[in-house]
Amino acid sequence: MTNKILLFSNLKVHNAFKYILLGLAAFLIQNVADVFAQKKVSYDGYFEIGGKSEYDDIYIESYYKVKLETEFEINENTKIEIDMRSDSEDREMRLYEASASIDITERLELEIGDLRKRFGIEEWTSREKLPTIRRSMINRYFEPLGYVNREPGIQLEWKMEDFFISCGIHYNESHAFTFIARGSKSKLAGFDKVFAAFQTIRTRDGQVPHSSAFNGGLVCNVKGFNMELEAFYGQDPIESYYSSISGEKDNVYFSALKTTISKKFSLNSKVISVFEPLLLAGILVNDIDYIDVNRIQVLLGINIYFNDNTRLMINGDLILSNHFYNKSKRTLSGSNAIIQLQIRW
Repeated sequence: MTNKILLFSNLKVHNAFKYILLGLAAFLIQNVADVFAQKKVSYDGYFEIGGKSEYDDIYIESYYKVKLETEFEINENTKIEIDMRSDSEDREMRLYEASASIDITERLELEIGDLRKRFGIEEWTSREKLPTIRRSMINRYFEPLGYVNREPGIQLEWKMEDFFISCGIHYNESHAFTFIARGSKSKLAGFDKVFAAFQTIRTRDGQVPHSSAFNGGLVCNVKGFNMELEAFYGQDPIESYYSSISGEKDNVYFSALKTTISKKFSLNSKVISVFEPLLLAGILVNDIDYIDVNRIQVLLGINIYFNDNTRLMINGDLILSNHFYNKSKRTLSGSNAIIQLQIRW
């Protein structure tokens, strides 16, 4: 009987959230019907082709990736984005993102759809605009934990000249609610930008614990060098679950620190316009009770721009990991070298 009541409650919450989304969608459709003939359409995307060699692998894996994003400007206040992607692994186009944005006022914007949880600098930056080919080791660690994936939700963004505040709520098919908030201030204490973010995930699964995470950092430009520094702290729900069922502690907390430094050098050449070396370094501690057990990432890269939208990217990514049972020895598992040609439009 209790299980039936819980199931009924889950369905009510899930259906209520769907009705909210459907109601907002109906509102958008009604506006679309009045101005459909006047909408403006724009496109952007990228094509990438490259090769990747993993540590201790004698083969080089070739790949390609394609993105086509279409933006429909319904009116001056409403836009709809549809993001389609494909790669050499799937070899078929798939819907990656669909969202709508509404300018409520000049400073307040509403987004609804399958949205990215923008937690950290990398999640606020489109992947094709990152200086690195892949997102960092820390960012990849967050994905299965639910901190940086895409989920249906609603987000509000409030912008001023130097201030930016956003907050949002997401709900997924696992009946988990996520609340995320972020704020930033430009030109503070000599830094170009200072920011902080908070995220909490409330699950209806009695076994997987609730979890929260914090993020803060700064961005500055020193003598042409663009520098980013970020710190992370939060609960690992997966490790917390396994730790609790094994009779150990109920909660496992992680911490991480990451920095990216890059500089663009303009060249007087008809072939190469910009040369950009970069360094990404980070350390991830999965369990802060064992801080000497960690993963270290050092990525060296070069971006060679032939024009604003075409660049050759080369990354050497070194990842050093040790284990609780052998802290003095580190492995190179996960290390790789990648070369890629990217063309954006």
